Amino acid sequence: MSGDVVPRTRGWRAVSGTADSARILTVTGEVALGNADEWPGLGPSEPPGPDPAILNLDLEVATDGPGALAPHWAAIRFAWPLPAAGPSSVRVMWMGVEVAFLPVAED
Repeated sequence: MSGDVVPRTRGWRAVSGTADSARILTVTGEVALGNADEWPGLGPSEPPGPDPAILNLDLEVATDGPGALAPHWAAIRFAWPLPAAGPSSVRVMWMGVEVAFLPVAED
């Protein structure tokens, strides 16, 4: 995938819930990829944004293995332990471009 092209995405959700007595934020979605050796990843933006009510995540696409033209949608999932006052929104970014802005729903 070319670094200057914003990938198509769909189906984003951000949900706060409890697992094993800990609050967890789970962000899910799908990313359109063009090659069999590509896979998506999400991680916290560095540096984090200035507003603690918004968790900024960076979308990345990595490659591994032999490449072959194979357009497909790849599922993506990110889980983050929440402090007592967790974010109310999530911003997904691709190389500085906002891909999605999601309110955090309660499970």
